[in-house]
Amino acid sequence: MQDIIAKLHPLERQVLPSLKNNSELKDICKASGMQEIEVMRALQWLANKEVLKLNSTSTKLVSLDKNGKLYKQEGLPEKRFLSVLDADFKGINVVTAKSKLSREEINACIGLLKREGAIEITKADVLQVKITNKGKELLQGESDAEMFLQQDFPIELEKVKDQDVFKELSKRKDFLKVDEKKHVEIALLELGTKLVNADLGGEVVNRLTSGMLKTGEWKDKNFRGYDVEINVPEISGGRRHPYNEALNIIRNVFLEMGFQEMKGPWVETAFWGMDSMWIPQDHPAREEQDTFYLDRDGDLPDPELVAKVKAAHENGLNTGSSGHTKEWKPEIASKLIMRQHSTATSFRYLFNKKLNFDCKYFYIANNFRNEATDATHLPEFGQAEGFIVGDDLNLADLMGFIKEFYAKLGLHKIRFKPTFNPYTEPSMEAHYYNEKLGKWYSLINSGIFRPEALAPYGITKSVIAWGMGSSRIAAILTGKTKLKEIIGPEVDLDWIKKHQRVKV
Repeated sequence: MQDIIAKLHPLERQVLPSLKNNSELKDICKASGMQEIEVMRALQWLANKEVLKLNSTSTKLVSLDKNGKLYKQEGLPEKRFLSVLDADFKGINVVTAKSKLSREEINACIGLLKREGAIEITKADVLQVKITNKGKELLQGESDAEMFLQQDFPIELEKVKDQDVFKELSKRKDFLKVDEKKHVEIALLELGTKLVNADLGGEVVNRLTSGMLKTGEWKDKNFRGYDVEINVPEISGGRRHPYNEALNIIRNVFLEMGFQEMKGPWVETAFWGMDSMWIPQDHPAREEQDTFYLDRDGDLPDPELVAKVKAAHENGLNTGSSGHTKEWKPEIASKLIMRQHSTATSFRYLFNKKLNFDCKYFYIANNFRNEATDATHLPEFGQAEGFIVGDDLNLADLMGFIKEFYAKLGLHKIRFKPTFNPYTEPSMEAHYYNEKLGKWYSLINSGIFRPEALAPYGITKSVIAWGMGSSRIAAILTGKTKLKEIIGPEVDLDWIKKHQRVKV
């Protein structure tokens, strides 16, 4: 008991005597002379010490807002509207002037009374209205809304007599308002009963000041003890997003294997996104349902490169291929698109760096496709792009790299299958087995770049290349089964704050 008393905050000391004979918040505030916010703070601290228990209930109260109070005194606007009408049509300006209603109120009345069949409307030079027999009945009688206004406000929402009228009037601007009134009752626990009857001692000093140290006054003071066991708010420090932690692991694997990192723009021309890698201009991948097109055109690169790409498309550019045997159009290649795969950046580097020598490059990139969302697909996704330039590289080299790369990430159950890519031949996919889901999933698309794709860049060496789903690898490393669980607005924020560091 003495240990608890020594650690009491001044607000707790001030409120405790009031708890002996009072259990409601308003009575405690009055008895202690404290503000409600001070009392609540002290009560919450005491509740944490298991001195008392707080029982909170809330009641919703309906009361009249600004317009509700006005209409209760002056009458509902629809009644005032009807009162200036007769069996002959009147111009709306005349009605406005006579009823002294605002234009906003006039418009609301027209809609309401038209639905009720209380007025007829015609439009000549100006809008004109007249009252109907139904309108005369409404004008003489007492409406549900008028009877609703006769109640004594505020009223508990649950005790409102006509809920339908309440809902209808709630739609009107500044007519009704609903406030939540909280009711707090305090129940003393066994420790609290002892504490309110205990001797709390004299004045307790909450903090040591420099003045006390200078004068030596601190020697005669009774200082409050530190409570090191009290509950305090948890502080969440800054840290990397688990998705970025996973991408850094992928990046480090590439760097350990001797690769250099590339960078490229999110917005590309169709030239770099498709034409540069020998994708035909009538290929289905160019359709708008797959690719996000922007509403403007971009600039084509070096004219000499453009001419060679054009020749590769039309006649194969002396590679032994006949090309696509169709006219290549620069206006199609000039279209701006959101980058749909990072291979566009690979071809930029092949051109800009003149990479006709042994080298290895990679790029972890954001890409965008108009795809249906599911567990492994999002409109924005990550891709780990890469290629190796060397002499006489073949599928065995490509498969060996893929297996070694994924082994470093702890994925060993890999299988391959043939596939088709416009710019690689042969081409293949790599699939991994997800033990958690008991399924095989596509993980990588790869192949050897075709001569028609490399010829415009003057590359005579072999180039093996791949594009793997870095987002999917991140999901595996973070133990998630859906991409939406690691990227986007549906991610659990508590998981981001508390997750263990992602590691292989």
